[in-house]
Amino acid sequence: MRRATRASIALAALAAVLAVAGCGSGDGDATLTIYLSAPQRGPAAGDGRDVAAGARLALDDAGDQAGGTPVALEILGDAGEQRPDAARAGANARTATEDSTAIAYIGELDSGATRTSLPITNEAGLLQVSAGASAVDLTRAAPGSDQPPDEVQPSGTRTFGRVVPSDAAQGAAAAGAMAAAPGIHRVWILGHESPYGESLRFGFDSVTDAPAVAEGGEVDAIYDVSPRLEAGIPEGVGPLTGLYGADAQAFATPPRTRMPRGATIVSGPLAPQQLPASADFADLFRSAYDRPPGRFAAYGYEAMAVVLDAIDRADDPLDRKSVIDSFFATTDRESVLGTYSIDESGDTTLSRVGAYVARGDGTLAPAPRPLAVP
Repeated sequence: MRRATRASIALAALAAVLAVAGCGSGDGDATLTIYLSAPQRGPAAGDGRDVAAGARLALDDAGDQAGGTPVALEILGDAGEQRPDAARAGANARTATEDSTAIAYIGELDSGATRTSLPITNEAGLLQVSAGASAVDLTRAAPGSDQPPDEVQPSGTRTFGRVVPSDAAQGAAAAGAMAAAPGIHRVWILGHESPYGESLRFGFDSVTDAPAVAEGGEVDAIYDVSPRLEAGIPEGVGPLTGLYGADAQAFATPPRTRMPRGATIVSGPLAPQQLPASADFADLFRSAYDRPPGRFAAYGYEAMAVVLDAIDRADDPLDRKSVIDSFFATTDRESVLGTYSIDESGDTTLSRVGAYVARGDGTLAPAPRPLAVP
């Protein structure tokens, strides 16, 4: 990996987005550590390394400091040979919480692994910010329940947030896209019986003018929310006006889908080409790493940038609780992902999600534009 001098890059255009220069009154003799946990091997290693590279870039741009205090980044892998490993995620969280210099934890990419690490960081009062874990129950009551997320945040105090829209937001975006499409009045949602599918269905149903949901029969569209590409298009259905798939298909490694050519796949993270300042961020990333950014690079960047910003704004940048309070006070933040706030549950208010188009051979290409969350 090559570190290039970025002085020649036109960073002025990104100044408001990228600036996280310290303005606090930190102890000059102290050092803060931000831990990052993401896959560094296995099928998801490319995504995990993009998160780490984006985070490293954001810290570089901040001059390796926040709140007037030097900041170090520790990168830990959370994957086994095949998939994110809950035991490794838990071990990483314990490593972070046991370090007295730790001020925040960025992780995990996978919601299942987050369910292991989050209770540990939550009990220790350590801010955790995810670049990719989108499960609804990490921040609020799961669909069909009125119970807060006590299992993953057992202390009773919210310490977790994310910079990627939730599964419910993705479902709402899919409903909005179908509502705006001519000729779609009835949709068959496949695979919604899983917790993942239920979250997408919950978001879909939250949109007032969403198409009616039907179980088979004459429908105008299919929305496949199967978590592991299990459903596909049932035989005998058609002709259809619209075909839609879900995040699990965009997140396969490599991204694959059973959906036929032209189908739209709705995904939490924006494709790099769909970022508000896509050319600027791509140039910045390419200058640092001699390669284009993947779909999680900007989310790793922003996860680090918002943590550094929270440290800057904290009453005491060396105090974990003060940094958590500052993070949850994030409002109208201008970022590489767009302008957003963090709500009281820890969710981003970003109002756009990624969209991909099925090529017909199982692979996906970024759509020309992202989708709006109604």
